[in-house]
Amino acid sequence: MYISSRSRAPQPRQAPPPLVDNPFAAELFATGCAGFTSLGGTVVLTLEAARCDHSGETPVVERVVAGRIALTIAGAQALAAGLNQFLDQQGLAPARAGGHQ
Repeated sequence: MYISSRSRAPQPRQAPPPLVDNPFAAELFATGCAGFTSLGGTVVLTLEAARCDHSGETPVVERVVAGRIALTIAGAQALAAGLNQFLDQQGLAPARAGGHQ
């Protein structure tokens, strides 16, 4: 007997596996996000950092790519929701930025 995947009951969400801390994991510092792109079900964030180039007579501030983060769509959605919740708890909700209240 064939059962269509559309007729199956939704599966209950399983708890995520335990988090294992890694003190040697890479840590990035960024001063902004240069942009986002979607590549076949993966959302890529390009992070940037302001850096000062002192090689010339007059120092110049440049935007330098500091790293990239690639997330599944579900991971990107969870990151956005979690970050918004955290910022709201800290009184820093994006809606309040720039005087919007």
